[in-house]
Amino acid sequence: MFTYATIENFRGIEQLTVSGMGRVNLIIGKNDAGKTALMEAVWMAGHAEDAARALWTLQEMRIPDVPVEDFDGFWRPIFRGNDAERGFLVDARLMPPGQARGAGTRVQMSKARRSPPLSGTEPAGGNPRAGTWALECSIEREGETHEQLVTGSPRGVEFPDEVYPESLGTWIPSGSVDYRNAIRLFSRLKQEGQDSLVRELMRLIDEQVEGVEILSPTGGQAALFVRLKGQPVLLPIRLMGEGVQRCFDIAVTLASGEALLLGIDEIENGLHHSTLEPVWKWLATVSAARSMQIFATTHSEECVQAACRAFSALDDPGLRVIRLDRRAHETVATVYDRNLVAAAERMGVEIRG
Repeated sequence: MFTYATIENFRGIEQLTVSGMGRVNLIIGKNDAGKTALMEAVWMAGHAEDAARALWTLQEMRIPDVPVEDFDGFWRPIFRGNDAERGFLVDARLMPPGQARGAGTRVQMSKARRSPPLSGTEPAGGNPRAGTWALECSIEREGETHEQLVTGSPRGVEFPDEVYPESLGTWIPSGSVDYRNAIRLFSRLKQEGQDSLVRELMRLIDEQVEGVEILSPTGGQAALFVRLKGQPVLLPIRLMGEGVQRCFDIAVTLASGEALLLGIDEIENGLHHSTLEPVWKWLATVSAARSMQIFATTHSEECVQAACRAFSALDDPGLRVIRLDRRAHETVATVYDRNLVAAAERMGVEIRG
């Protein structure tokens, strides 16, 4: 579990240090403060051996219409001020009490200043290096350093061999659900008899939910259907409200226990304010049982207070609220535990920035 992070020149963040992160971290701040960038940086550190692929996944969610081989359009915006040659640094680690630096991960990435070597498959004639580029990745983990190279040309992008094909962490964007992955995870839960955890969270959003099934009515691709109380026909989950779909996505990820690190962008999206506190209680309970670290962003003060009440009711010290404030040449992080958030609420002080 990461408790400390330093980020330099990543997206809109020039310099940021966060110390004292917990098991569940709710990131708040103004629109340009870097909430999602902080979460992306830590999530990428959780995928350190496959950092370039992790970054590719995140960037595709942001700009799905830009081809990955287009360095200036796809990759350059990742670097602050588009300065890919300078590169970025992400250092995330565990800092045990009494130790200056704990075990962790350090990722540095920048555009190579020289053209990459040719693969031998480039067409003859003209300038074979035109449009070629490379990203140099240096990854330090537990005292060992690995160097990787991502190469690109108008013909495509070549990544280093994938080290961990299975996911070390899962990212839940603020928009659509990845149903292919959700069906895969839910199928495993059904097989293991663990799908009741998913139903439990979904019933916090809609108490009429009795269960979820995987069906293929036309004999084609399988889809998810929801069984509702008193309804003879199952309803496709895609026709349910955004809150039900979002909670299903979160629930199958946590219940599967496959991820060690979970990122949830704009967690309040689709959720009615009355459901926020019970949802946070569920997240607190399951993340503790699964030894999973969660990072989430929100624009909602109501969401912050609901999280605080939920963790207080459970007497769970695992919540941290991280407020980001952007300054001239740095981003400042202020970390609150649940008691500080509660004290601010009693004084009528809004902490979200």
